[in-house]
Amino acid sequence: MAAMGDQAIVTWDSEKDMESTATGGSSDKVSPQSGGKLYLKDSLQFLRLTWPLLLGNTLEWYEFGVYSYVETEIADNFFEGSSLGAWLGYAVTFVARPLGGIILGVIADHCGRKLSVNLSLAGMILATVGQGCLPGKYFGGDFQLLGFVLLMICRTLQGLSAGGEIGAVSAYLMEVSPVRTIGMAVCMISVGSQIAWAFASAMLALLNQALGKELMLVWGWRVPFILSAVPGVVALWGRNRIQETEAFVSEVRDNEDQHRVCQSLLELLIHYPVALLIGIGSICAAATMWFAPPFWTISAVLQDLGAADALWVGNSCQLVGLVVTPLAGWLADRYGVAWTTFVGAIYVTLVGFPVYMWLTLDSSRSAAYLGVGLFFGIAQGFNGATIYLFCAELFPARLRCQGMALSYNIGVSFLGGFAAAISQALYQVSEHIAPGVYWSITGVVTMATVLAALVLQRRGLVKLTHRRDEPYFGGSFGAQSSEAAQ
Repeated sequence: MAAMGDQAIVTWDSEKDMESTATGGSSDKVSPQSGGKLYLKDSLQFLRLTWPLLLGNTLEWYEFGVYSYVETEIADNFFEGSSLGAWLGYAVTFVARPLGGIILGVIADHCGRKLSVNLSLAGMILATVGQGCLPGKYFGGDFQLLGFVLLMICRTLQGLSAGGEIGAVSAYLMEVSPVRTIGMAVCMISVGSQIAWAFASAMLALLNQALGKELMLVWGWRVPFILSAVPGVVALWGRNRIQETEAFVSEVRDNEDQHRVCQSLLELLIHYPVALLIGIGSICAAATMWFAPPFWTISAVLQDLGAADALWVGNSCQLVGLVVTPLAGWLADRYGVAWTTFVGAIYVTLVGFPVYMWLTLDSSRSAAYLGVGLFFGIAQGFNGATIYLFCAELFPARLRCQGMALSYNIGVSFLGGFAAAISQALYQVSEHIAPGVYWSITGVVTMATVLAALVLQRRGLVKLTHRRDEPYFGGSFGAQSSEAAQ
């Protein structure tokens, strides 16, 4: 651990590519015999260092999951029973994400990752707990309109906070991780999301079984929102104890005179427009697999199963994703993040349409578990595992959070946030075909984006890596120098 003024930092030796903490670090240049042990050791040390970030980030995904799973109750309480209205209310959060990403991204890139992640977590706690306390049609009906207005305010606050959360957390994780374990490190964000969604679906399945439909409409749907206060406060306490990253201190604080807000945003737009577009295109498959198959399908396509059974199907999807995610992180460390992203996009392209059509034609429980639980669970876990690393690698440390705000957040907001609403609209046009075709097309878009990015890098028009050159796409294809060599 080192100090710069009064600021404690987590250091990373850019010449030797070494992460060090108060307990010491280890060089990334190791023999093959000891590589496996050091990989595991670095991963465990990384978790001890960053658990407050990961716990707090699960709150973002937990809230998205809870709202999706209680969409029926939300629709009846605030949208006069309109599923499309409830999903559009869900999308409000995603509309606000890019703005929150820019605001908190500027704070993270100018004032530090630590301040940004604490502000974002505080906002998410207020928004999530607040949604569980609102008056609705079946509780405080005289103030239903006020409840609707406050719901929109909470959704907006959630979006502003979550939009800034992901950029700062992704930047922090990749900056403090040793290079050899960077894929596994950043995929912990996705592990947190799978745990959060699995917990939310299991809790709501049990609540549905215990309370029944009527009590769920009145107050049962509120319970998971309110309970989020406990892990939220614990994570906030832990985040106040983390140190700043050396990459931020050395690259940003040492060049403070040249690093102004307007200058950094202009630099991003003028010098990194291709990187921004690559980030947006790369998220298409992952964003759709996150928010359409495991959530919208349960409420729209699997209605015949009943609320509790459908939620257990959703739970199986998250558990499968939880198993697949670390595997994808390890593959990213072995074959590269672009290779992993490309393979995941191929899978989405191949399974999106046929599996969806199968689900609409076969309403059995076994089809639901195989289709949503297994096939889409694999798609969700694999595609979501390292997309954060893919996007964050596109930008240098001084612009990383703002770059994530304008690439990842735009992509996930308008493709993921509206995935359920788009699927619902397409379902009304062609219930057996249109949504599945849409899902497969998002896989094609991500595939094309990765291939185009590799070609552009070969021609010297874009730099795809700023932390780790190799592996990137199954080897050294188009590799350039990273932060370690600068």
